[in-house]
Amino acid sequence: MTLESLTCMPRPGMLSWRHLAFRAALVLLTTVLLMLDDWIQQRFTSFNQADFELNYFAALCAFNLGLWLCGSRVFVSCILALLAGMELVQLSHISYTGRPLDPIVLAGLFSEFQDVKQVALAEFADHAYVLFAVLGPYLTAWWLFMKFMRPDLRRWQRALGLALVAAGLLSKPYRASYRDLNAFLPGPTRSGLHNSLNTFSFFLVHDVLRDSKVLRHTAHAAPVSDAASPMVSPVESDARHVWLFVADSLRSEHLGIMGYERATTPRLARRMEDGLIARAGVAAAVSTAATMPLMLNAVREPGQLGQIRTFSTNLFRFAKEAGFKTYWISSQESKLLNDAGSPYIDVSITREDAPQRFRQQGDDALLSLLEEQEWPQKTFVVVLLRSVHAPYEANYQHAREHYARWPDDPSLPREVRGRNAYDNAVLYLDSLLDRMMAKFDKLPGPRHLVITGDHGQLLGTRGMWGHNVLEPEVADVPVLIWSRDASSSVSEPLARRRWVSHFDMARWIAGLLGRDIRYPSAVEGVHYVQGKNLYGANTFMEVHEGLTLEFSDVVSVGHSLPVRPRDPARSLVAR
Repeated sequence: MTLESLTCMPRPGMLSWRHLAFRAALVLLTTVLLMLDDWIQQRFTSFNQADFELNYFAALCAFNLGLWLCGSRVFVSCILALLAGMELVQLSHISYTGRPLDPIVLAGLFSEFQDVKQVALAEFADHAYVLFAVLGPYLTAWWLFMKFMRPDLRRWQRALGLALVAAGLLSKPYRASYRDLNAFLPGPTRSGLHNSLNTFSFFLVHDVLRDSKVLRHTAHAAPVSDAASPMVSPVESDARHVWLFVADSLRSEHLGIMGYERATTPRLARRMEDGLIARAGVAAAVSTAATMPLMLNAVREPGQLGQIRTFSTNLFRFAKEAGFKTYWISSQESKLLNDAGSPYIDVSITREDAPQRFRQQGDDALLSLLEEQEWPQKTFVVVLLRSVHAPYEANYQHAREHYARWPDDPSLPREVRGRNAYDNAVLYLDSLLDRMMAKFDKLPGPRHLVITGDHGQLLGTRGMWGHNVLEPEVADVPVLIWSRDASSSVSEPLARRRWVSHFDMARWIAGLLGRDIRYPSAVEGVHYVQGKNLYGANTFMEVHEGLTLEFSDVVSVGHSLPVRPRDPARSLVAR
């Protein structure tokens, strides 16, 4: 049987098993071709960090099935040209800048087109391989569609095909109509096409369809602070292992070791007898997507996008320069790696890499992933947990008999149920952290572990829930320090503080990695909590230490700042 015989059928819409197998092979082949550009680019540069994601592959298979069923060569040609164009921009940006394209930069490419064109022509020779990486696979896919597409499909098959293509292309713009920029920032380990669909969809909705009002404001009105750049100098450190555990939505006020009336942290309490230090902390921002870049780049003041984008004070960079092997292990999506330092990460494992394991085991999967690693002599490890993220009861559902200590029945009032479920989740986190700390303690040599939350959580206070808003409770995080086989003086800078901000913590970690960071404009006892959108006209609060933490009114970067508590609710007392 020849290829021609498989493509020519006597009866429209009727397929034999051989023809079905051939069509399925074509769908798989064109799907692979649309993912091949990442693999080709990875042969030329390490900046492209795309991993294989089964869920995305399945979705792209459905999209390609739609293309084959639509029955129109002209339509397919237009779609492939659209995708190839986006990928040329995406992979060129990765090749030149070392990072995936985001909606803000995309808007800037259009507003500064002449400058971009000039640079592109001057640098073309160094990045010409991108043309081959994109056009090779896409032209091959186009040839397959032109050669083997059947124009004699039934009407319902064509309708199904168009529906699948529409679902693939329009779902992102629809989502962009009600989600903010943070949901569309690229993930360094995601497929280039996946990132392109997110980036161009947000740009389409907010810059094109809304007459540029939203994204132009985001792209061009993002104020930059005039604070002096930080000074970095080398320091001596004998640390062999430096680990950071970040628990999403962890609020210090609900930890037993911080004075909470419930025994939510019995295992961490026992660790305190073994040298664990617990301090109330001040979060860098009110969302994970904002906190992680600020924390991992040791940013102190709002408006320091240049410092973030250049990685001049990035902890992963410092670790690599000091000879540490670096790890990012997360139960959340890879997009949270955006601006966190992915070019300097040796091993990156996220939820997309093991979706089935995380569905079955929850955050226990992080423990098994840690157990599977063969640790070298020096390691810098960042672990991002989801154990106390809403919905809280879902985090301990696989082991309710151990952790559902306080009733979380749906019939209870929301305030009671929400608080109880959150405390149960903290109890689960306490157990998980204890087991992870046991693994950490088996490592040889001076080692240091820091545990914190990326932000706090509102649990019905003043009728508010969740985070993403600039309120004192969302700034409330713990900072726990555990140093082993090391001089007690190492932890003194944090141990003697009443409150420890994420910046203080990051600066201390940088010292363990052999770098001292100093800010000429730093004021003792003054901290900053930023809003959820670092990349726009971001808002923030200034925080002053006194008998309590006093929070300023919420202002935008570049505006005058009245530092005063608006009411008693805008103060926090250290426990």
